[in-house]
Amino acid sequence: MLDDVMAALDTVLPRLAAVTGTPGVAVAVATSTELRTAATGFADLRAGTPMTADTVAPAGSLTKPVTGLAFLRLVEAGEAGLDTRIDEVLPRGLRGPDAAPVTAAMLAAHQGGYYSDIVAATAHTAPAEGILDFVRRRHETGRAVEYGGALPLTTKPGSYSYSTFGVGVLGGAVEHLTGEPYGDHVRRHVFAPAGMRDTSIDDGAGRPRPGGATGYMAFGDWCLPSPPLRSSAYPGVGMHCSATDAGRLLQSLLRTARGDRGVVGPDSLAAMVTPRVARPSPHGVKSFSGLTLELADPELGEDWWWGHTAAFPWGFWWEARVWPHRDVAAVAVGNRWDMARFHNPAGRSAPGLAVEWAGRRAASGVPQSLPARDGRLRWTGPRPTPESSYWMGVLVGERVHGLLSVPDPLPPATTEGARCLGDSEPDGWDPEAFRRGVAQARAASPDPEELRALGKDLGHGAALWMLECGASSAEVTMPVDFFAR
Repeated sequence: MLDDVMAALDTVLPRLAAVTGTPGVAVAVATSTELRTAATGFADLRAGTPMTADTVAPAGSLTKPVTGLAFLRLVEAGEAGLDTRIDEVLPRGLRGPDAAPVTAAMLAAHQGGYYSDIVAATAHTAPAEGILDFVRRRHETGRAVEYGGALPLTTKPGSYSYSTFGVGVLGGAVEHLTGEPYGDHVRRHVFAPAGMRDTSIDDGAGRPRPGGATGYMAFGDWCLPSPPLRSSAYPGVGMHCSATDAGRLLQSLLRTARGDRGVVGPDSLAAMVTPRVARPSPHGVKSFSGLTLELADPELGEDWWWGHTAAFPWGFWWEARVWPHRDVAAVAVGNRWDMARFHNPAGRSAPGLAVEWAGRRAASGVPQSLPARDGRLRWTGPRPTPESSYWMGVLVGERVHGLLSVPDPLPPATTEGARCLGDSEPDGWDPEAFRRGVAQARAASPDPEELRALGKDLGHGAALWMLECGASSAEVTMPVDFFAR
């Protein structure tokens, strides 16, 4: 079934990478009996390392379904229930005396009463902090991480509020109930049964396999290596894996959807893919949250899918989907984060486009002929100048030191590894101007008002440049208004 799809994908994938300005893309496509892969471009531009389907990268929110599967295994074993109050399966008093009564299912469906967040990130060299200690500390603080705690940690439970921290709390329950570190537990009970040989959890206790992909912060076609980060909320975002391993997990779930026992049984998977609450969706398209999974509208019938979009700041986007009625699944990763847009939607990212294309063609068939496509990486946006180098520095500093509240300085590789996607390097890149911009944003961080003022001071020239880089409007893109409202 997949021969024609993969042959066509080999032709289409370089074009998807080129038009989205993505240095490298890897894809895995599976049925319940086959698993095939494809890749194009570079895992690292400076070294010229090719991207392959076995290249390991931070998988961000693809970790969330792993935590969901681990908890559902405990439900199957009778050690917990979906309607169990989460404080009953955590160390006594971990969330404080005034924590709202929420269930495990509410956390898994993002209804647990935590404000929407991104990633509680630290520099990779920072001391490790276990998930249970992290949950306790955050509740003692009572504030979210973003912009130094501009928002409270909690909100009213019940409404949908996407929360990596909330899934981290669920992962803390897995660790507490099993008596073993979260990473060790999911390696033995999720990764190993699914055949995920090169997958790990970056919890600070160990290191992901060397030789992984470099993530890039992209301003148009100018790419700067993202600083290496990790998160203490690792049950929500800490997995490192390859497209191949992610495909193996989806294939295992696809088999379970067809009645086989896998990591969990069919009834547990059915609970995970049952709509729990509506999710905000662009363009009026219905979308729902299951238990650590994102669900399309069940009214799509044969075209219904479930899966997860994932990202890790500021250099990786993933898309993973299972079409159970088609007996097909697809997952892809790309190492570009479009800094002109805070969110890189599936309809604009190479991974999202590749997964949608593979799923659609697996169902409808591949066209007999494909139009000629130029898949070369090339300049399509503004070339850097000393002025825009400074603007890039301000925006990178705002994202790292402001939004994420990471105090550590950026590593030298961020400037030394900067590369364009064309055949030649431009003359206008100014590393010193970039570093000045980062330093100014770092000095203002994490204060959201100072950062907001700094963004406005960049002026109309910077706003028009952002539009050239792909922003949806002529304004400097800073997420202050969402995470520090």
